[in-house]
Amino acid sequence: MGGLSTRRFFALGLAAAGAIPLASRLRFSSANAIEPAVRAVPIAPVVPKTFKAFGGVRIDNYDWLRDRKDPRVVSYLDAENAYAKARLERIKPLVDELAAELKAREAQQDTSVPATYNGYVYQHRFSEGAQYPCIVRYKDAPGAQEEIVLDVGALAAAHPQQYQLGSWTVSPDNARVAFTVDFTGGREFRIFVRSIATGETVDQGIDDASPDLVFAADSNALFYIRNEPTTLRSYQVWLHRLGTNPNSDVLIYEESDPTFSVSIGLSKSRKLALININEERTSEFRYLPIDQPTAEPRVIEPRRRGVIYDIDHVGDQFFIRTNLDAPDFRLMSAPQATPTALHWREIVPEKPGRHLSHFEAFETFVAVDVEDETGTAIRVFNLADLREIPVPRPAAIGVASSFFDDSEANLDPAATVLRFHFSNLSEPERVYDFDVTTGALTLRKQDLASRWFDRHHYVLDQLSAIAPDGERVPITIVYRKDVRRRGGNPTLIVGYGAYGVSQHATFTRSALSLIDRGFFYAIAHVRGGHEKGERWYVEGRMLNKRNTFTDFIAATELLIAKGYADSRAIFAQGGSAGGLLMGAIANLRPDLYAGIVAEVPFVDIVTTMSDASAPLTTLEYNEWGNPAIEPEYNYMLSYSPYDNVARKSYPAMFVTAGFYDSQVNYAEPAKWVAKLRASKTDSHDLVFKTDMTTGHNGRSGRLGSIDESAEIMGWLIAHARDGRLPDMASAISWPVIE
Repeated sequence: MGGLSTRRFFALGLAAAGAIPLASRLRFSSANAIEPAVRAVPIAPVVPKTFKAFGGVRIDNYDWLRDRKDPRVVSYLDAENAYAKARLERIKPLVDELAAELKAREAQQDTSVPATYNGYVYQHRFSEGAQYPCIVRYKDAPGAQEEIVLDVGALAAAHPQQYQLGSWTVSPDNARVAFTVDFTGGREFRIFVRSIATGETVDQGIDDASPDLVFAADSNALFYIRNEPTTLRSYQVWLHRLGTNPNSDVLIYEESDPTFSVSIGLSKSRKLALININEERTSEFRYLPIDQPTAEPRVIEPRRRGVIYDIDHVGDQFFIRTNLDAPDFRLMSAPQATPTALHWREIVPEKPGRHLSHFEAFETFVAVDVEDETGTAIRVFNLADLREIPVPRPAAIGVASSFFDDSEANLDPAATVLRFHFSNLSEPERVYDFDVTTGALTLRKQDLASRWFDRHHYVLDQLSAIAPDGERVPITIVYRKDVRRRGGNPTLIVGYGAYGVSQHATFTRSALSLIDRGFFYAIAHVRGGHEKGERWYVEGRMLNKRNTFTDFIAATELLIAKGYADSRAIFAQGGSAGGLLMGAIANLRPDLYAGIVAEVPFVDIVTTMSDASAPLTTLEYNEWGNPAIEPEYNYMLSYSPYDNVARKSYPAMFVTAGFYDSQVNYAEPAKWVAKLRASKTDSHDLVFKTDMTTGHNGRSGRLGSIDESAEIMGWLIAHARDGRLPDMASAISWPVIE
């Protein structure tokens, strides 16, 4: 699970490839297989606990692992970590080689494209080898002096284990920067406010907050969100006067429905604070002027079950992306004076089967991101006459998007230039400026990978598998032209399939370190995402969830049938909700995979979704189901990876967890591994690593995940030898994990 409100997980935990000659990349001496001291396989104590529901009984032998205060828990996790270290020691030279390769690619000097905001030009800069950026700015005027907004590396120096910058925002008077920091990875943020001129911290009194911050117009007050202490549900909007005791803060809004959470942002007009109240299938927005910070927030459109919308404000208009009478979403506008749905006017109509996922509104034009199975394209419309302005798409397959994670683009409502980025599996990311008045497309930045990556060596393909119900499942695959072998190559297939989040086929630096060593890399665009519109999502959630698993299996079988993947060396990988997919396919078709990588996997779904006090549970009933409802309980129980572990042979597995993970509790993978060890009849490798210092997204910093990524890749490469690939035997001597 990635994101801050769901079990979403986007990073694959791998990094970039090296540019060393192919021949040397394909050879590893058998001397790399170093035999460590023998360690006993960890065995978790069995403590049966009985759960009863709807006349049925579940016996859980490992529920005690959920109690982090039980001293046996840390002892067991430590034992698993020691066992994993011993297992991986034999491939340490390979892992070290991969880690050095990744670091050489990731640790280069880098700078973002300059972005103008409120009279200043902002940039993120990474110095050579730096983990964290330095955020700088200068006045938008000739000869302006540069100043530091946030030196994140300096701030993180005192917190070597974890320093996750949540968000940052500059006050309207340009004098202060407010920012949030998570010190554990558990999504519990602390708020800081600093003077930009002096670097002095002027306020640091608020804990247990969400990352969202908005300054009031006078620059002396700050809107923020508080979380519930146990569930971490964001549920209250507060106004804090800088320099005062937080106990005197003013409550602006509180959401009492436990199935809804709250976030807040600043409109593009910089005039309104926008309060987003939402659950998976319903939303409601309220707003208030930032120059009237204690005013009663006004509702745009009252919540209606199943109606989703999000908004922005430019000039005297609201812009609304909604599924109202448009399952794949359309874009509307409404006057500020009358913003309810009764007054919404259509700007961009729905295109069935193509999901309108994001929009950017300006004074004279709007841009929308539209998803389909080939990726994402951008459409631009002139507001005066709603005429579409064609935007060049750099390639037929790939993702073009106007959404930027760092929020340093498309900030000026008066702009006539749209900034967007594009990449695909065989093309590193490029950032463009598109002039809507002239149609000119200007390249502003190329990913540093373009210095060492030559796309002409690679093939990018799309194909389709047929699911058991006859549905066509898209697959995107990339590989090197010069390593394809008769009978197929070792192949890694990844998938996600939840929350309507598409598994975008963007450039994946991680994959290159495998691809350049003979692997094929594939994405299965399974149901549960939005690759084929809202229908694709609906058919992969709730009582349709099994489609996600059977889609993935069908994609795997097609890659074998078409000769891409060697049937003896095909591997699967997924994280968070994608880890649930990994657990399900391990139970359904363990014979199909040589190995499975499950990162922070959401595998104990029935127990977690039955605990309303657990983070995220009440917010996700509309994604997975509510176990208090018998048909939904029975359906979840029918596929729950943990509950369906059986006495049989399983593939080799590499499983990860984060001790402070609040999105997928560490106990879920821990229980799963304990049950697998007690049940499986094979001698295949089972490696389980818990990072005792981090949460859901692993270690912070751009180099934080390199060691784990290298271990996972080394493990995959080593296990590919189990396929005994005869056509590659002369080129590759794989190190072995027995």
